[in-house]
Amino acid sequence: MITPTQMRAARAMLDVSQGHVAEFLGIAANTLSKIESGQSDVSVSRNQDIQKYYEREGISFTENDGVKWNQNQVTKYQGQKGIQEFFDDVYKEALEGCNINLFNGVPDLLVKWLGDGFYKNHVERMNKIKDRGEFKIIVSETESNLIANSLAEYRGFPINQFNERTIYIYGEKVGFFSFGDDDVFIRVYKEKDLASSMNVLFNIAWENVAKEL
Repeated sequence: MITPTQMRAARAMLDVSQGHVAEFLGIAANTLSKIESGQSDVSVSRNQDIQKYYEREGISFTENDGVKWNQNQVTKYQGQKGIQEFFDDVYKEALEGCNINLFNGVPDLLVKWLGDGFYKNHVERMNKIKDRGEFKIIVSETESNLIANSLAEYRGFPINQFNERTIYIYGEKVGFFSFGDDDVFIRVYKEKDLASSMNVLFNIAWENVAKEL
């Protein structure tokens, strides 16, 4: 478990407020303040949530209350827990304000791995902040399950050019999905130039190939 000292140091490195972190974690700012000051006991699961938040932001925790930047810009997620953590990261970026472009969206697979309850909660929280950026999704031209139509604009891609290798571009990050029969793997690259290039390609497909559904 990370210590209150590490929590304060990590937040200072990111230069974010307690209110910002608390909003993402779904707790009150004064609760986080008490945790950071050591005035309130924190459960193992809450401590892990706080640690994961900072680790997704590129911070590593070391011995003796150490905190440092993580030079590894690739984050890997696997299985249901992993894909849920990935969508937590998408929400975190959306909180700060960013456009989201999703290519080769496969709604049924996303709901299958996220779980219906988690997905509904995710849509609900994203709806509350949908004015902070645009959300575009390219799916197969035959897709009828437009599960995020309250959030996003959809267009359909020709079925003979479509595959299930989902690409999720959000902020300065790009996530590549690999769906299997028994597992799902996601690799996220935090690289501004890569995200910019992928957005260019997405917009070419959006404007010139994909059709309104």
